[in-house]
Amino acid sequence: ATPGPPLLPRPLCWELCKRETGREPETLASLVPRLRSQGGPPPPERLMASKFGMAGGIPERRFRPIWDAVDSRQFKAALKLCAGLLAKYPNSPYALALKALILERMGKPDEALDICLNAREQLFDGDIVHIDDLTLSTLQMVLQRLNRLDLATSCYEHACGRYPNNLELMMGLFNCYVREYSFVKQQQTAIKMYKIMGEERFLLWAVCSIQLQVLCNNAGEKLLSLAEALLKKHVAAHSLHEPEALLVYVSVLEQQAKYGAALEILSGSLGSLLAIEVDKLRMQGRLLARSCDYDAAVNVFQKVLELCPDDWESFLHYLGCLLEEDVGWSEENFSGQVDFNGTGTELCKRSHLAEDLFEERVSSALSFVQKLPMVVNSDPIRCPYLAKIEIEKRRRLYGKADNGKLQEALLEYFYRFSHLSSFTSDVEIFLDVLTHQEKNELLEKFRQLTESIPNTSLQTLGQAVTNFRLQELLGTTFKHPDSELKDTSLRMMDMYCKNLSLSKDLDPQENMHGEELLSMACNVLVQLFWRSGRIGYLLEAIMVLEFGLTVRRHVWQCKILLLHLYSYLGALPLAYEWYGALEIKNILVETVSHHILPQMLKSPLWSDLSDLMREYLKFMDDYMREAADLTFVAYRHRNYSKVTEFVLFKERLEHSCQYLLAKIETSILQLKQKADNLEETECVLENCNFGIELLQLSKEETCKSLTFNEDFQSRPWWSPTPDVNYLFEPFDGIHCPNPKSAVDNQAMLCKVIERSFLPRLVYLSIQTASSSSKENVESIGSSFDNKNSSELKSLLERYSRNLGHSFEEAIKVLAGTSENPKPFKIFAHVNMHQSYMVKHARQTD
Repeated sequence: ATPGPPLLPRPLCWELCKRETGREPETLASLVPRLRSQGGPPPPERLMASKFGMAGGIPERRFRPIWDAVDSRQFKAALKLCAGLLAKYPNSPYALALKALILERMGKPDEALDICLNAREQLFDGDIVHIDDLTLSTLQMVLQRLNRLDLATSCYEHACGRYPNNLELMMGLFNCYVREYSFVKQQQTAIKMYKIMGEERFLLWAVCSIQLQVLCNNAGEKLLSLAEALLKKHVAAHSLHEPEALLVYVSVLEQQAKYGAALEILSGSLGSLLAIEVDKLRMQGRLLARSCDYDAAVNVFQKVLELCPDDWESFLHYLGCLLEEDVGWSEENFSGQVDFNGTGTELCKRSHLAEDLFEERVSSALSFVQKLPMVVNSDPIRCPYLAKIEIEKRRRLYGKADNGKLQEALLEYFYRFSHLSSFTSDVEIFLDVLTHQEKNELLEKFRQLTESIPNTSLQTLGQAVTNFRLQELLGTTFKHPDSELKDTSLRMMDMYCKNLSLSKDLDPQENMHGEELLSMACNVLVQLFWRSGRIGYLLEAIMVLEFGLTVRRHVWQCKILLLHLYSYLGALPLAYEWYGALEIKNILVETVSHHILPQMLKSPLWSDLSDLMREYLKFMDDYMREAADLTFVAYRHRNYSKVTEFVLFKERLEHSCQYLLAKIETSILQLKQKADNLEETECVLENCNFGIELLQLSKEETCKSLTFNEDFQSRPWWSPTPDVNYLFEPFDGIHCPNPKSAVDNQAMLCKVIERSFLPRLVYLSIQTASSSSKENVESIGSSFDNKNSSELKSLLERYSRNLGHSFEEAIKVLAGTSENPKPFKIFAHVNMHQSYMVKHARQTD
């Protein structure tokens, strides 16, 4: 928001005070802090600085037109008005800050920075009568956009030094430290505000800052003891008044493994702060489980399920505690959410219960589940039915014969919920424990059951889609003959066309009923191409998808499949066009750009690649710069769990492997684009510190903390990762590709390191080559050239090792290539692909 005049002018402040107490405000010095905490009038210092709508000693009527011009983006008019203001107030820091703001908006950062430095000097001048927050916040806004937060922080530090008890200035200083992620200084400033005001929120700001030091800076556990002591002292004197405050207190104790103390607090008077009983029960259950008091935890989670019978996560916690499985409880994040995956095979392998005790426990669990309500508000709920399947799956994994009970539970779930789009993802993990024969039998029973269930046309469509998706999931189509696959794709498209009328009343951006049939028909046609090599099947798949997008333009799954099909065919401009049609924005540029970025990096479409990486880096850089705003908003709104969530999310993005790769590839692309001009090439190298900066980014210490945020689940089955494409391999007719096993983060990491060498290698090669061409070299230059040569050799040795060869082996390969030219492996791969496509085209003809 654009800074403006004070929110509450003096007359309104006066009326608020009178209405609050019935007394004149001059006698209410003790009332000001309370009003301020309730969002009332600003502190006395700001009232003095902005008396009757003044900021920095300037009346509002003089600077308000400037803000109006800025808000309407009339920057030239605003600059003219600001010049008139400076003529009357030449040394006013606020007027200078306004001018800097206008210049920065006009795209003149250097001039804006000079004006900011001038305003800063005026603020530090002892002749300034008073420093108000409006001036400082305007300066901070400009300096933040200029990436000079250090200057804004120094201004607030100076102001707080002159006015040590000014709460508003101290909050501004705290905000500066939040932007700098200076957790220690955040803590110190929050403690000062707490000592001045005694408010609960400032204590919690300090405690959150301590927790961030432990989480992000690997600070000692002793800091948590300090946070606990501060909270305990405050509770003894004033208690707590907000639910978030209680959650922070519990989290501090939980981080220290003081589960008993945390449970005592929840069970005491402070527990009443949590108005929703089931939320408190979930916390108690988690704490009891982490303290290994499984019997008590079971009782608590039973209460949760009685109150919320559709709480699947709580059921998994209940069953895990009942079977005394120590899984997930020690791997929680700061917010206390447990990453408890109760569907893995590992759970039963870790069970230490004897066979008779195990059977007794799972029988009691089944008995409890059967007592839960199966219907809520006249609609069946999924959790009790899934719970039966989970219990039978645990029995099977433990080694107990289930006598077909697992299939019975799955059939019951199919009868109730097979029309839902979530059915396949619900049962996927349970199907993994079945044998191949059992899977085929179950599919046949599903098909027979479908014919006997009376349904509406919409439910019938949903069940048909579910049956197709189950066949695709289990890979049964890989065993079908070509003729059957052709019939399957035709039936899918026929069903899609006949049911279009069911979606006629939906909003254009809503998901259509049965739109999954398009992507499944495409997958069948791609499989036919893989088997036969006939490119016509790929063309049919493309037509199917484009037909579906003609009917409804917002089916993102079809756009992604088209992107990959065109990429495989070598029509990268069309693939890039469909990527643009996805309208990727915000965080999706981090999770989704893997669909197109690897292909673009290998393509000659440098202009499009430059746009793609520029948009990606712009989002990432903007988020890194502005993420702290969200954190401070969370502080101001007292949502302390979001504080750590925002900070940890920013840390995860900052260490993104793709972010690092984009920085490196941007420099490499610029070198390619300027390769025909040596001077421009040297300018590009100079901008990245001659490649040294990129080498530092890819150091081993940095690479250890890299994160991989790509959403590979949205990729097609034939290309589970950017480096894998099954269509380049021969079809063996035996296996169904498993995309979950294809992700190789180590390979991505090696690629980043490999690419980071290139700018520095180019620079050293230029320097070495230019020096070797000189006939007369001075002694100093000779020493410098020797240093370049030795560094070049060292980098080449590292580069060779990264490729899996020694330096000597690489030299031999290059020497052999120059003597007897042969296509490099990568070119051989491309040539093979091209000849492969030509062969298929001829077969189609």
